[in-house]
Amino acid sequence: MLLMNMMSVEDWASVIGIFGAVVGGITWLVKVWIVNPMMGKIDILNSNFGTLNDALTRSQNEFEKLETRVNNHDVTLESHREQLKTLFRKGENN
Repeated sequence: MLLMNMMSVEDWASVIGIFGAVVGGITWLVKVWIVNPMMGKIDILNSNFGTLNDALTRSQNEFEKLETRVNNHDVTLESHREQLKTLFRKGENN
């Protein structure tokens, strides 16, 4: 308490100025050593996600094409099944 009473306004301004400079320096160091390198890694990660998303879209499109082909084969098989049933019925009637 005694120290506070003995400090003048100029002394307080100096303490605040020094404190502000130290905080500013620490902020700059954190930005240079931590934030900037992380931003580069985040950009790379975003690019990788974009590439992965494109690959997933292509895979989904290919899957849909294959699914359509399988469905068409199912229809063809059903048609052949009906034709075989018809032929067997005709063979039994003769």
